[in-house]
Amino acid sequence: MRLLSPPGLAGIAILRVEASERDVVLAALQTAAGASVRVEMGSPAVRAELRLDERVVDDVLVVCRADGELELHAHGSAAVLDQLDKHFGVSVATADTPAARLAQQALSVEQFHLAAEQLRLDFAASVAAIEAMPTSGREAAVASALARSRVALAMVAPQRVVLVGRQNAGKSSLFNQLLFRERALTGSTPGLTRDAIAEVTTLGGYPYELVDTAGEGQALAAIDRAAIERGRSWRRGAMLALVVDGSVGPAAVDQQLLATSAVVIATKSDLAQAAWPPDFPRDVQVSVQDGGSESLRLNLGQMLQARRGLPPAGVVGGFAALDSDQYQQLIDLEADCHDTHSSA
Repeated sequence: MRLLSPPGLAGIAILRVEASERDVVLAALQTAAGASVRVEMGSPAVRAELRLDERVVDDVLVVCRADGELELHAHGSAAVLDQLDKHFGVSVATADTPAARLAQQALSVEQFHLAAEQLRLDFAASVAAIEAMPTSGREAAVASALARSRVALAMVAPQRVVLVGRQNAGKSSLFNQLLFRERALTGSTPGLTRDAIAEVTTLGGYPYELVDTAGEGQALAAIDRAAIERGRSWRRGAMLALVVDGSVGPAAVDQQLLATSAVVIATKSDLAQAAWPPDFPRDVQVSVQDGGSESLRLNLGQMLQARRGLPPAGVVGGFAALDSDQYQQLIDLEADCHDTHSSA
């Protein structure tokens, strides 16, 4: 029995029944009325009880695939998977290519669509086809593949986005809103956030590592100064999202941070708003009263996407590199094209 869904605990586990164990597995299944389970190609999925050691272990769906093989859709708890492994042996489908790994680990529909596209395309065969092209067409083909790969890699590797701003500007509340859960402590006490918190999520289909850091402001103790410095260390190589308390308006420290910030988010829009300088951008307005807002995530994702010069997330229209090794192959191929062109 092979686990097709991503390994680890999940709501649902999808397992493929090998032909050699089909009869044994079917013998362990019965309907709620106690009848034997029969499934054929083209028939609808059958709900059944999985009975092992004379007791019901799980309530499952039995699916007959187009190729005639069976799938079990079971609950993904450790207790269920342990019982299946004990009686039938459960192996994990090996993700032996970057596309297969992305399919297993996809965090968004867009990532899954990219994985599905790349699974249909053989990267090694595509590279070999370019290598066999006449010199005149090879350079353009490599350039096109590299352009697609830059987009594909942006959909695979999370871009770090650090929330910056003054203490009590609402960074932690915004962080929780974007994650749809209470991940960071929030409150009216300035300096409540000391240790940086990082979480990976998707915004507009692209993956991002969001980082909540200690706010800029008066450090009353050595531990507060250290927290601010640690927070600043996360900014290297990151995009900055400047968070400004809309009820107070931008301060001098916000003006300093603006020059290196990719987007400005005004918080506490449910409160009376302070005067806002006409030359100070305000890309997004948000209130904690909105709760976890999918529209906020989408709007912020589209802004970050535009700042990065990326197209909408999804398929890229051809084979592309999905990791650094594949990308290096294309870079090497590009260098070979240039060498050939120079020596011609």
